[in-house]
Amino acid sequence: MESEFVVMRIKVFFLFLSVCFFPGLSLAQPPDAPVAVSAVVEREVKKPLRLVGATFPARKSIISSEVEGVVGKMNAEEGQYVKKGETLAEIKNDKIRFALERLKNERKEALARAELSEKDFARMKELYEKGIISDGDFDRARTQRESGQAGLLSLGSRIEIAEYDLAASRIAAPFNGYVTKHHTEAGQWLGMGDQVVSFVDIDTIEVMAGVPERYIDDISEGMEVEVILPSHNRLTVPAEISSVIPDADPRAVSFPVRVVLDNPDHTIKSSASAVIMVRIGETEKIKLVPKDSIVRSPQGTMVFAVREGLAHPVPVEEKGWYGSFTHVEGGISVGESVVVRGNERLRPMQKVRITDTIEQ
Repeated sequence: MESEFVVMRIKVFFLFLSVCFFPGLSLAQPPDAPVAVSAVVEREVKKPLRLVGATFPARKSIISSEVEGVVGKMNAEEGQYVKKGETLAEIKNDKIRFALERLKNERKEALARAELSEKDFARMKELYEKGIISDGDFDRARTQRESGQAGLLSLGSRIEIAEYDLAASRIAAPFNGYVTKHHTEAGQWLGMGDQVVSFVDIDTIEVMAGVPERYIDDISEGMEVEVILPSHNRLTVPAEISSVIPDADPRAVSFPVRVVLDNPDHTIKSSASAVIMVRIGETEKIKLVPKDSIVRSPQGTMVFAVREGLAHPVPVEEKGWYGSFTHVEGGISVGESVVVRGNERLRPMQKVRITDTIEQ
């Protein structure tokens, strides 16, 4: 009688799990599900130090205007990717073009006068050497010649500045990146140095985190780490510490560490939370399951353990990540088989048929 009561309690317990993790499922027994399994393993690893930080773009800039004028057009929208040299915005440049044309005409006239003064000087020099003209006449010819040459040089410089301003009226991207914010709009007046757009390059991402003072002697440049990005579906990236900055934040008494990640497909965004996992200190034995065995639901995290041909849902707590494994704590045993493929369609206590056993 007592054994029947225990069996009934077990059935009620699994029915409760089924309702909690998979509400709304039919009570009808589904067919055997084909699954691939892998064993829970135990390994001795160094204790992980979890450093909480954030991601930052490799380059971040506020692009400003080098000339003053009215904004004629904003060529790149917020969130748009722009390649180096492409136009971000345009300043109306009619005045600059008119001034440049006037300067070029003045240079033509000055060039003609300079050529004339050069000929006059050559003639006066010849007369002076023959003693026909006075020192004063010769000095005046020489001064007029030098004045013409100086005028040409001045006009040349002014033309170069005007040409530079004309080019600068088209505000170009200094590197590949995204426009993150407009600081002005079409029709607005801009002075020299006024902000136009905020611009970031995320081809490379930097992760910054603080190391508590008591651990700083255990951290060094080149140390292998894992960067975990919770907001990017727990993306885990193997990396190395790029630098340890020897200047502590006095508010947190921690030293900044920097990890650089290549991000060619722009999967990682700027200003996202990040965790740097560093293996230091003493070793410990932990239980590891393949990452693919983890099933997450609003009710919690679990794995499906295969016991006597049935898929048993076992709640677990994720404690860290080691390559393709997850460190878990919960009601599973080392050597036990957990489902790594096919678990997304499983129901609690469903019969399973093992089609593959994956060695880790």
